[in-house]
Amino acid sequence: MKIHIRFKKTLLTCALLFCFNIVLHAQNIKGNITDAKTGETLIGATVIIQNGTFKQSTTVKLDGSYLFKNVPAGTYKLFVSYVGYKTSNVYDVDASQNATAILNLKMVDNSTALKEVTITEHADRATERSARSEEKNSNNTINVVSAQSIAISPDVLVSNVLSRVSGISIDRGNTGDAQHVIIRGMDKQYNTTLINGVKIPSPDNRNRFVPLDIFPAGLVDRIDIYKTLTPDMESDASGGVINLVMKTAPDKLVVDGDFGTGYSQLFFDRGFSSFNHSTVSSTAPNQSMPTNPASISDFPYQNLLTKSGYPPPNATASLTIGNRYFNNKLGVLFSGSYQNLYQGANDFVVVQENTVGPPSTPGGPNSETAFQSSYNRQYSSHLSRLGTIASIDYKFDDNNSINLFATYLQLNEYRVRNTQDLTYGGYSYQGYHGTFSIDDLTETRSDLQNIYNITLNGKHKISNAFKFDWTVAKSQATHKLPDDAEFDTQYGTSPVQTTQEATGDPQQPYTSVAAGVQNSPVMVANESRIWMHNTDNDISAYLNLHYDVTIFGRKAIFSAGGMFRHKTRDNFVDKFSLPNTFIPGTNNAELYTSIPAATFTFDQSPDKAVGSASTDPGTYTFTENVQGGYGMAQYFISDKFDVIFGLRAEHTYQSYDSALPAYLYGKTATITYTDYSPRISAKYALTDNQALRASYFQSILRPAFADLIPYSDPIPNDTYSTTGNPNLQHTVIDNYDVRYEFFPGVFDEFMGGVFYKYLTNPIEAVFEQGTSGASNELTPENLGNAHNYGAELDAKKYFGNFGVSVNYTYTQSRITTSKSIVDANHQVTTRDQTRPLQGQAANIGNVSLLYKDQKNGLDAQLSLSYTGERIQAVSRYYMLDTWEKATTTLDFSVQKKVGNHFIIFAKANNLLNTPYELIIKQDNSSNYTGLLKYQHQESPNYTTVEYEQFYARYSLGAKYNF
Repeated sequence: MKIHIRFKKTLLTCALLFCFNIVLHAQNIKGNITDAKTGETLIGATVIIQNGTFKQSTTVKLDGSYLFKNVPAGTYKLFVSYVGYKTSNVYDVDASQNATAILNLKMVDNSTALKEVTITEHADRATERSARSEEKNSNNTINVVSAQSIAISPDVLVSNVLSRVSGISIDRGNTGDAQHVIIRGMDKQYNTTLINGVKIPSPDNRNRFVPLDIFPAGLVDRIDIYKTLTPDMESDASGGVINLVMKTAPDKLVVDGDFGTGYSQLFFDRGFSSFNHSTVSSTAPNQSMPTNPASISDFPYQNLLTKSGYPPPNATASLTIGNRYFNNKLGVLFSGSYQNLYQGANDFVVVQENTVGPPSTPGGPNSETAFQSSYNRQYSSHLSRLGTIASIDYKFDDNNSINLFATYLQLNEYRVRNTQDLTYGGYSYQGYHGTFSIDDLTETRSDLQNIYNITLNGKHKISNAFKFDWTVAKSQATHKLPDDAEFDTQYGTSPVQTTQEATGDPQQPYTSVAAGVQNSPVMVANESRIWMHNTDNDISAYLNLHYDVTIFGRKAIFSAGGMFRHKTRDNFVDKFSLPNTFIPGTNNAELYTSIPAATFTFDQSPDKAVGSASTDPGTYTFTENVQGGYGMAQYFISDKFDVIFGLRAEHTYQSYDSALPAYLYGKTATITYTDYSPRISAKYALTDNQALRASYFQSILRPAFADLIPYSDPIPNDTYSTTGNPNLQHTVIDNYDVRYEFFPGVFDEFMGGVFYKYLTNPIEAVFEQGTSGASNELTPENLGNAHNYGAELDAKKYFGNFGVSVNYTYTQSRITTSKSIVDANHQVTTRDQTRPLQGQAANIGNVSLLYKDQKNGLDAQLSLSYTGERIQAVSRYYMLDTWEKATTTLDFSVQKKVGNHFIIFAKANNLLNTPYELIIKQDNSSNYTGLLKYQHQESPNYTTVEYEQFYARYSLGAKYNF
């Protein structure tokens, strides 16, 4: 028996050694296929080998290589074919016994067979090849994201796509989607958004920056992120410029689109709240005559009635149709995208007050422990997102062409926010802060945003030396918040059988501990109704002249041009507080039974029937005219070295008038200033695929519109009010940049660089004492000068079908400001604090594992993103700034081609359920454990003041292309 087993083991060992010997000594044929002129790898080219009746084929992989494994020994005929290229010659390849034959080929494109090559402007800009070419040949330091890359990513919004670009971090809205970008540590206000090179207005009711979650990613051919400015670019982009290059007419008929569905994991665990938004009144009572009093009948209750249940699945669809006519002179394209989504969040907020305790240690910082209330909120958002573009271009001849482009973008959010507002009562119950009262608030909100843009531009070549281009554009952004309604019920809570116990907190050594809590009846509290709307209109025109000459035998291009933009913005706010009816003969509000049964009256507070529109600081008109001009020269010192230098001047005129009373300073103002911005950049080509770039440019930041109006303007979506500052100055920034670039293949790249920025009068939002005296408000301020510097690394490499993409940005900023501090004797003094700029994270990184099998049409991507901690709001107290905790998110996507026309895909976002957390770095021992705990406290070393969760989201669907 033992002999039989030993014989079987010996036989198995021999078989394994025989198989290993075959693999070890197998014949292989491999090599690389590249373009003969550019050296680019020809991914997807077909390589065929044949020996008699034996025939095999394979495709060139993403690193440009092909491989035939384990072929029989012999001499093979090998040739290569690729669309747009001449089929290669037939080569003899000797696959000798136990050897690997290597054959590298350079292929010639079909254009070399033509007597004249015409390069049109309709090349496919959506590919990775085009994106790498744009990065390589641009006059600026730039990152480019192609539509091809977007399609296989886990993202369906432009804002989420940008979160994966080097040097960019994002902030999120209450739906969990990215809304705005922070580039190189420069807060969102320092960045500009363009559509096809034209600046667009923002629907934001206070700010200039555009909410990027309004853009479906499927409308763009590529996204250009400019990190340096040349003289022909506008000055107000110190962090960077987001240029959305939209789809244009293709060279041949294209019909493609997609449809999909999905669901949020959040609604596996709780219901989705909704309301009938068709019952919402679009205009405020007596809007045409805001000083007239309203009546209670002007405030119907129907839009306050909510219902809860499971939401239907998400639905998305898009369609693109384009073609060229009349011998390719006329190009036409239409593209549309629609998304019907159900999203939400769970949020906990501790409301920061205008009180602090003395330092816990001599010379130490204050502590903010006197929190008097907190919110537990559940958001349910029904999102309706629509995006459409239309493009018509006509080429009169090789020297003259025009293009008419139009886009309409719409994002409607119908949201229910259920809030439990806890007011603390100075005692402990079951190890937590006890409450004095609890409010249950239901808010229903219709948040309607849209942007439209119409652009006409032309390009003309007058001679071989002289050409010019022009653009005229009309844009409008609108934001409406009709009848933001909130209904409040309240009940008191009081402790029973209290005892005094030690807390271990030196600032509050003893507290009352309750054995139980008794609740009073639920009463109807006040109701609020708010109407808001704003419109931001832009009319702009651009002209650029270019003249080519030869100086000292080298090419030079002289350019000059100008632009003009006329902006008008109007903002309207009308707030009403509906007082509840007191029970006759008592000081008690009525008992709550239902929303329809609740009664309100203005009899006891007739002034509230007028609304706030006639005196509200949120009601204003704003006019801004910007005139800019530049002169620029580009000189090619050698075949490898060129320099761009010039000067840009911009004159800013601003005028606003608010609804504030005439006696208040800052009710109206006129502001003018002129900025002269020198700029120089140089590029040196080390090889055909490697280059060094260096640049210097000066830029500015204009304050946001409402940031100049000096009065409290509560915003329904925010926890804190905002107060403007009429003394706010615009910011001037000096920017320096150096970058090394290497593009070894179509998909492969390596870029590394450093940057430095010096900011004069940066603008930051500061927690200040509010007009009510207790609550904090945010006020924009110039706090002094600042430095911002860092380094970027961006790399992508494929190994056959597998690839890895890595980017990392290190940023440091420094600003020193004077802060208040309360000493042990409760005297207020000041102390200097050096800290980072608001919004700047020291470490930002992205790692993506990629798989791309072009032969089988399979793509997959697993993406990990990290953003380090950063200041969310600056406190007026020493070391009590509010920080956003570091976040790590994980996303996944996969798609598979089915047949010749269809692709199926699946995407999963936020797989780690990464929360949004705000903290104050202070001693949190008493709030973290013991008798006086707050909710969601994670450490004795910091206080969590906000904790918001969005949960994972999943989607699947199909794309088609005919």
